[in-house]
Amino acid sequence: MPASRDDVVVRQSSDRDRTDEWALVLAAVGVPFRVERGVDAQFRLLVVAGEQSRAIRALGANDEEARVGAAVAPPVPDRGTGALGIVVGALLVGFQYVTGLWESNGSSPWFTTGIADAERIRGGEWWRAVTAMTLHADVMHLLGNVVASVIFISAAGRWLGPGIAAALILLAGTGANLLTAAVKREAHFSVGASTATFAALGLVVGLQSVRRWRGGGPVRRRAWIAAGAGLALLAMLGVGAKADVFAHAFGLGLGFVFGIVAGIVDRPRGVPFAPPGGTIAARLGQAALALASLGAVVAAWARALGRI
Repeated sequence: MPASRDDVVVRQSSDRDRTDEWALVLAAVGVPFRVERGVDAQFRLLVVAGEQSRAIRALGANDEEARVGAAVAPPVPDRGTGALGIVVGALLVGFQYVTGLWESNGSSPWFTTGIADAERIRGGEWWRAVTAMTLHADVMHLLGNVVASVIFISAAGRWLGPGIAAALILLAGTGANLLTAAVKREAHFSVGASTATFAALGLVVGLQSVRRWRGGGPVRRRAWIAAGAGLALLAMLGVGAKADVFAHAFGLGLGFVFGIVAGIVDRPRGVPFAPPGGTIAARLGQAALALASLGAVVAAWARALGRI
C-alpha cells in the first residue's frame, strides 16, 4: 500500500515476525496496511485512518483467540516416581503366597477373619474393611488389581507423593468398604484391592478436575471431562457379575472427594520439583506417612487374627 499522510500506526514491535503475524491478520480481513521500520528499529503496522477501527477490532480478536488458545491448566506436580503402585502390586502378590486364594483356601483364618463381611462389619469388626483389600478370590482377580495398582496408584503417588497418596487411598478404600457394609443389609462378602485402586482413580480424577478448573477459560469448561472419564472407567472395569459395584463406586466417589480437597489445598508453584519429592523434610514426611499407612494395614491384620 503506498504511503499516505493519513496513515496511522495500529501496532508496533521490535519483532519482525510478530509484526508479520499482525499483517496477516489484517490481510485476512481485507484491511489495507503497510509495514515500515523506523530509525528506532521498531516495526510499525500502519493503516489508513478510515480503517483504523476495523484493524483494531481484528487484531484484538486475534489476541483474544491466542490468549484462549494458550490457556492451559497448571502443570501436574511430579513428586517422585511411580514406585508406590509397583510396591503395592508386589506386596499384593507376596501376600497372596502367604494367604492363598479365596476360591481354594476360603476356610483358612486369613479369609474367615479378613474378608469384608457386611454383617460382621456392622457388628463392630471394622478391621475387615482394611484387611479385605489385601485378599483376592483368584489369580485373574489378583493380576487385574496388580495392573490397576501400577496404573492408578502410581499416578496418585507421582502427583501427591507416596506417603500422602497411600494415606488417602487407604482412607478412601476403607471408607468405601464401611459404606458398602452400611447399605448392603443382606449377606454380602467381598475381597480385593479393587476398592483401593478405584479410590486411587477417584483421587487422580479429583486432582485433575481442580487442575483444569484453575486453567480458566475453555480449560475450566472442560473440568467435567475428568469426572466423566472416571465414571466411564467405573462402567468399563468396575461392573460385572462378580464385581463389588457398591465398593467400587464408593471408592471412586470418596477418592474423588479427597482429590478435590487435596487439589484445593495443594497449590504447587513450580513443576517439576527439584530435587524430586521436594525438601528433605518433605521426603521424610512422605516416608513417615507411607510407613504409617502400611502400619495401619498390619495393625488391622493383627486385630483380625487376635494378636492385639
